[in-house]
Amino acid sequence: MSSISMGILLSATVSEKTELDETLLVPKREGPFDLENGRIWLKHYPVIRPDKKVFIYEYSCDVAQRKVYGEFDPDNDKVNTFMDETLTCIKVFEDKERTIEADATKQYIVDYYYEYSDKALIYTIQKERFNGLFTLEGKIYSKDENDGLNYTNLIYMPKVRVVSDINLRLGERADPTTSVFNIIGLPENVVGNKKGLILEITHLNEDIDEK
Repeated sequence: MSSISMGILLSATVSEKTELDETLLVPKREGPFDLENGRIWLKHYPVIRPDKKVFIYEYSCDVAQRKVYGEFDPDNDKVNTFMDETLTCIKVFEDKERTIEADATKQYIVDYYYEYSDKALIYTIQKERFNGLFTLEGKIYSKDENDGLNYTNLIYMPKVRVVSDINLRLGERADPTTSVFNIIGLPENVVGNKKGLILEITHLNEDIDEK
């Protein structure tokens, strides 16, 4: 989808991030890692601010487990000549005081933010653009607890109003960041005897998108 198509679809204002704008911080999760001499190496240099912190967790069974701690070890940074980038070294510890090294038999993941230096487009949709009323149609899927089969459910809301802003940040090689938007359903008289209808869900007897 082109940037023009995206702007039209969202009815959004589009701006381009420039070097003079505020630094764009992108969330990143890396891992799981096996420790090498108590250390791991990240693809980007993590940003540390009061509102943007680095979190390291033990990782097992596809789930983040207990929180551990780390500190930068610039003397052991690595240069990836193939990608022309420097890998940031983090030494991992069990305790907040950084006195006990982490368990080398376990794996770890890291959640952090890094500065995105490439170009990016910012799509901004403010609620003033949605002062009108809309009809919402969509699908949700459910699975029967007895037979384990998937079923399609059709959602229909004849009259809704968007009551929150929506912001999407997209850029080449950037991790996508999406946000939730809120709507309010309003009663509407529709064809037939459905007076004051707000929401209708139709449960179909099959998964129509599976075929």
